[in-house]
Amino acid sequence: MAEKGRTAFIGDADSVLGFRALGVETYTPESGHEAVKIFKSLVKEKVSVIMITEDMLDHLQSEVDEVVSMPIPAVVVLPGVSGSKHRGEDTIRNLIIRAVGVDLMAEDEQ
Repeated sequence: MAEKGRTAFIGDADSVLGFRALGVETYTPESGHEAVKIFKSLVKEKVSVIMITEDMLDHLQSEVDEVVSMPIPAVVVLPGVSGSKHRGEDTIRNLIIRAVGVDLMAEDEQ
């Protein structure tokens, strides 16, 4: 039988709280360096889904860019409790442009 995929969330304590209650592995790094260390460890362990807050993306952008074309992990950027900066949307838009060469999320100009 195949091993069940793991899901992890890296963010501030308030943002990860609800996910911890759902059984998601949660990590609350105290520094950008620690966030990078945790992220790289999760990638090495072949965690299926890694969720990060937009604030963590500030520290993890180069690491996310390295794994974004890999089938595992799927990296999901979510807004933190402080609200959305639309960084997740920008990340998805850039992936689509890179994959198909067209900005499919662009607003229709009519």
